[in-house]
Amino acid sequence: MSLDPRSPALSQPHDRRTHAARLRRAAFVALLPLALAASCRSGPAPLPEGQHIGEPIATRAVLPLAVVDAEPAKYFEQTLLVEATITNVCVKKGCWMQVEDQGHTAMVRWESGCGGQYKFPLEAIGQRVLIQGSFYPKEISEADAAHLESESGGKPIPRQGYEINASGVVVLAR
Repeated sequence: MSLDPRSPALSQPHDRRTHAARLRRAAFVALLPLALAASCRSGPAPLPEGQHIGEPIATRAVLPLAVVDAEPAKYFEQTLLVEATITNVCVKKGCWMQVEDQGHTAMVRWESGCGGQYKFPLEAIGQRVLIQGSFYPKEISEADAAHLESESGGKPIPRQGYEINASGVVVLAR
């Protein structure tokens, strides 16, 4: 049977509707994989607008600090993209900051160390931030805590908790 709509076999209205239905099904079957591929993008959304500092940030899922801190061992030894609010920044060199999310806190330091090429901005206190880095438990000695407190404007530094070793950050636009 010919699929040409002018074919004598398709001269009846019923035959034309059947032919049209077959063509629609064929088009649907041909386009379905493309539609599924386009809708099933599992990659994370692009980074939000803000002030980028440090190394380039890889596009990946953003994890709130509260989520990471709820099951910390699950996130050790991986590069993460963590979101939190900046609560404190080193007033001398901008080499560390403290962040908080829903009562969960962490210290953030640059991978390159204090006095390196990057600085956390003091004026960003109170703003949301994305931090790319590794997350691990950290215990701070009394001497180190006293040093950090001298750079914190007198704010207390927890002796135990978690630290993010940052390679890059985005201070999110207000």
